[in-house]
Amino acid sequence: MNHDVRVSLPLAPPEKRYPPGAAEPFVPTAGGKAAGTLRRGTESAVASVSADALRDTVRTLAAFPTRHTFSPFLTPAAEEIEHRLRASGYTDVARHTWANAGHSGDNVVCTKPGTDADGSVVLVCAHYDSRMEDPHDAQARAPGADDNAGGVAAVLEIARLLEPVALTSTLRFVAFSGEEQGLWGSTAYADALRAAGAGVQRVVNLDMVGRPPADGSVTVERDLGNAVPGNDTASAAFAAVLAQAAADHTTLPVRLGPIYASDYMPFEARGDVTIGAYEGEGNPHYHRTTDTPETLDYAYLADVTRATLATLLTT
Repeated sequence: MNHDVRVSLPLAPPEKRYPPGAAEPFVPTAGGKAAGTLRRGTESAVASVSADALRDTVRTLAAFPTRHTFSPFLTPAAEEIEHRLRASGYTDVARHTWANAGHSGDNVVCTKPGTDADGSVVLVCAHYDSRMEDPHDAQARAPGADDNAGGVAAVLEIARLLEPVALTSTLRFVAFSGEEQGLWGSTAYADALRAAGAGVQRVVNLDMVGRPPADGSVTVERDLGNAVPGNDTASAAFAAVLAQAAADHTTLPVRLGPIYASDYMPFEARGDVTIGAYEGEGNPHYHRTTDTPETLDYAYLADVTRATLATLLTT
């Protein structure tokens, strides 16, 4: 898909610092690592998540003076993401261009077809734009390492490791722009899929996953009401897979929280089953010039990446 779509609604800039509800501890399945949760022969992929590869991507994206949606650096950042996907062996990599309020940007969309042509579609996404405290300041230095080069790095690492793996479901790896202005890119993409009659059944969103909170936990986000309450049960079940994968394949404490203020919301509103991973509130560098690669914990980012990858490989 490579065409212009006008966003249907002007949305307010998202505020990710303050969850609408408290996260609660996740109690993993008794007995330790669940046997047979991964597809046969894929254990090595989970074990191969590279903190060094994640660090390299974060440093490369954070090296742009800014990735503000209105800046001239947005397109080079999209080109870098597209280059890395193609270098991992993908050929179906395209730009989805949106327009809103006199501005435009590109989402980068990479499709990995599943073996079942009529099977489900899973979208794995993160936003690549960044900003400072003033959402209209397109010139200030905004490295956006945690928000959200780390999430993009995780998506690219998952894509790299899954490229040779045959999966039943079709995967779409998507890097959104316009998130910081009000989920512009993801809203446009969800609208375009609806207009085309194309389905996405499940969405995994990674937004701020590189700087652990004081307790070292990861929060698995699931749908609690929102626009379409009917998808809550399926979201809770999908979130439980991610939470258990984190318990099985990492040493991270796991919490359960709500989805909010990020790119899964337009997909939830069209009825898709949405979940996310999030480090939790507390990053003092949020929307500041100090959100640099040196402030991230790459072992933590690798663990979140590992848990997400294991979720996609769980039968």
